[in-house]
Amino acid sequence: MNKIFLKLKLNLCFTYLFLILGSIIIYFPIYWTLITSFKLPISIINITYIPWIDFKPSLHAWKAVGEQAGVVKGFTNGIVVSLTSAVIAVVFGSMASYGLTRFRYKFLKFRNHDLTLWIVSQRFMPPIVVVLAFLIMFVYLGIIDTVVGLIIAYLGFNISLVVWLLKDFFKSIPIEIEESAQLEGASRLRIYWSIIFPIAIPGIVASFIICFILTWNEFLFALILTYQEAGTVPLLLAAQVTNTGIQWWRLSVLAILSLIPSIICAVILEKYMNSGLFSGSVK
Repeated sequence: MNKIFLKLKLNLCFTYLFLILGSIIIYFPIYWTLITSFKLPISIINITYIPWIDFKPSLHAWKAVGEQAGVVKGFTNGIVVSLTSAVIAVVFGSMASYGLTRFRYKFLKFRNHDLTLWIVSQRFMPPIVVVLAFLIMFVYLGIIDTVVGLIIAYLGFNISLVVWLLKDFFKSIPIEIEESAQLEGASRLRIYWSIIFPIAIPGIVASFIICFILTWNEFLFALILTYQEAGTVPLLLAAQVTNTGIQWWRLSVLAILSLIPSIICAVILEKYMNSGLFSGSVK
């Protein structure tokens, strides 16, 4: 009995040790970035860890970022593009995923599996392959360096991602729920929006968060398709690399600020992800 208890205690100690070590590895870069944002430029090169002990904190970098042109616009553009793109992608992607799950399509030799693979293949393709085509097309359409243009560009990638993430989720929902609603005279569209969509909220919210974060952090398309008016946060971060060197203090401030929208999004939507899969759907 004592040996079993000792073994369980050792396993628990190793588990906590592993979790502590993992937490340090994950959160130390964030901590380092945070304290760097409060260092003076002259003290950046010093290896210091603890504020008020190793160095005296300063708001120099935060004030400099607050006075920097384009910061507010960059964050505003990023939020608008990320939210709009994620919402539209979730709406249309979830409907496409539901249709591929519940209906049988036939186009020439293509079936549901082939159509799904074609949609998901948009994520397999490296973005650099198509960015030049987007640039030429957007210049022709007159939507280069616009928020609308960025939203359209990101939709192609986000919709395919949502279809892939939600396909198996919809498959797990019992079809008997829909058959009962059909017997009551509900249309397919009514069944989807009133029954299936609320049930699938955990998966839909998870897909939304993933799309939001991927769009928020995307750099290549924002770099190529914008130059002044529609720039996003990754471009602000890249702009801190100047001819005189990397502005580490400003870069750290912007990096910390760039975490806030994703954290807020996750905190607000976390309760929906924790909800039961079929809560209230079957009596």
